[in-house]
Amino acid sequence: MPSIELLHIANAIIDSIENQDLSDEHIIKLNSVFPETIVVGALDLLDRENVIKYTTPYCYPQYQVIGSTDIYTVLLNITISPTPFYCSCPAFSYCVLLSGSHMMCKHILAARLADKLSLFIERPMKPEDVEAMFVRQFPLNDAGL
Repeated sequence: MPSIELLHIANAIIDSIENQDLSDEHIIKLNSVFPETIVVGALDLLDRENVIKYTTPYCYPQYQVIGSTDIYTVLLNITISPTPFYCSCPAFSYCVLLSGSHMMCKHILAARLADKLSLFIERPMKPEDVEAMFVRQFPLNDAGL
């Protein structure tokens, strides 16, 4: 897994984005800590307005990112996990969790940037809507697991 220091640097770069302005300097800095394919992919998702932010009155916002082959659920700011975010895409499972070759996938970076730049589609949700979304995304098998 990439070092915790590198993750702190990436977070500092993202957190330094102010006034909904992503400068060339920010992009250069992002390219210094992420593979170019992740940065370009995340920016493409933002350009296509493919980030949806679901808000509820009782919990953290949840995101869905419309990828090229599927819609992925993205969770940010997970406080009880060694990895502070989650994405349901295969790249997150393989490149972040299994091989540890990346800090995050392009969907997580897109959601983080969308949040800083207010470049998302916002949809309020009721509790039953959240439940239905997760049941669709994470169906139980026959054993109930």
